[in-house]
Amino acid sequence: MKKITVIITLLTAFVFLSGFKIDNAIVPQQEILSGGPPKDGIPAILEPKFVRPAEAGFLDETDDVIGVRIGNQARAYPIKILNWHEVVNDTINGVPIVVTF
Repeated sequence: MKKITVIITLLTAFVFLSGFKIDNAIVPQQEILSGGPPKDGIPAILEPKFVRPAEAGFLDETDDVIGVRIGNQARAYPIKILNWHEVVNDTINGVPIVVTF
């Protein structure tokens, strides 16, 4: 019984702190499980580093990227990196941008 109380308390705290409500879920609540890191558990890239295309040995020609061009500056944000970070804060030509995936 003590374990059940702890689990219920933790679930209640999670719902309260995350703002995520499951009161009206069509799936039974006991079947809803955590699917990954907690809120804010994925670090954003705050100071991205870039290399010239010829130096990007970690990329293949077929790898997907999100491309952004502002004025005469262009950047490519590889999906294989965004899969792990999801958010990049950057500045291109003096314009602050957020790239998210």
